[in-house]
Amino acid sequence: MVACRTPDLAPNIATSEFKAMPVIRTPALRKSLSVALMALGLALPASGQAVDDLFTVRDVGVDISSGNANAARDQGVREAQRKAFDLMFDRLTVDGARTALPPVPSDVIERMVQSFEIQEERTSATRYVGKLAIRFNAAALRNYLRANNVAYAEVRSKPTLVLPIDQTGGTPVLWQAGTAWRQAWADLAPRQGGLVPVTVPFGEAADVSDIGVEQALTGDATALRRIADRYGAGDVAVVVASGTPEAGLTVTVALHPATGSGESFTLTQSPLPADTTEVVSPTLRAAVESVTHRFEERWTAATQIAAGALSDLKLTARFADQAAWLSIRKRLASISTITQTNITSLSRTGAVLDLRHAGDIGQLRTALAQRDLVLEDGADGPVLRSAR
Repeated sequence: MVACRTPDLAPNIATSEFKAMPVIRTPALRKSLSVALMALGLALPASGQAVDDLFTVRDVGVDISSGNANAARDQGVREAQRKAFDLMFDRLTVDGARTALPPVPSDVIERMVQSFEIQEERTSATRYVGKLAIRFNAAALRNYLRANNVAYAEVRSKPTLVLPIDQTGGTPVLWQAGTAWRQAWADLAPRQGGLVPVTVPFGEAADVSDIGVEQALTGDATALRRIADRYGAGDVAVVVASGTPEAGLTVTVALHPATGSGESFTLTQSPLPADTTEVVSPTLRAAVESVTHRFEERWTAATQIAAGALSDLKLTARFADQAAWLSIRKRLASISTITQTNITSLSRTGAVLDLRHAGDIGQLRTALAQRDLVLEDGADGPVLRSAR
């Protein structure tokens, strides 16, 4: 719950509200709905469980005072929607994309909001303190970006596997101990929502067997790929922290992509004041966020789609049996930049498809690769196959 020292603030019973369809929240109705949904295999996630949705921004905090409780609450929701829009815009675009745009009116933002959920709230006679999750309508948001000629990305990459090496004590440590640097990366997981998910190994026996600290530091390709494949990751990032949170950190990142040449960069993080309410040092957390921001910028720049017409592509999908064909269809349906798929012919081992997609053919190949699909040049045209 939200910590608040104001005496007149009291908890509000309501925990969620959906703008699109108000629901009467009686215990009997909740129970009957749950039973019905479970019977259909469509049970909703448990309370507090984040839904992995690219177009949802969670944990948007607001603190608004106004003439009365209703006015404060309405103003708080509008403020949360604006904050969420700014975060969503930054999620889908590269740095600096907003500079050419005029301020977005509140009513324009509201029309792009599909629903909102009140995660936490406190109310008084004149004040509203809340934390909200805002879900945007994907089509409306895309239309806004295209109408304003804003290039954007919306394809999530495979997870990037981070190997956090702590060198703050002089000797590089990967698995030997649960370091604060590792904890800072592990703490990132619940806060993720961007285009580049990050995975941190558990540090179990299998991880230690896969790769050692020296192999990570020297970029042993076999060992890096071994642990990445076991975690279902794409790129691997060896992230070395030296210095101290109290004096400042230097973070060196060696990025080993699943395909293509490796990259490296170095960041520095000045010390930040300690926060006794936080488990993770603010300096370490800021360093982690700076590194992940670089991951996001790199991916967004490579996959962003310029506003414009869609492209059409005829291809042949190859598969061994019906189960493999159904798997390919499911993965194609999960790629948001593919807007239409038509099957023009189908046999036991192949299908001819007409795809309509946003972006160029290279961006389509990148999007397909995130779902373990490979698009190759065949004798009679493009051929699609599963990589697994």
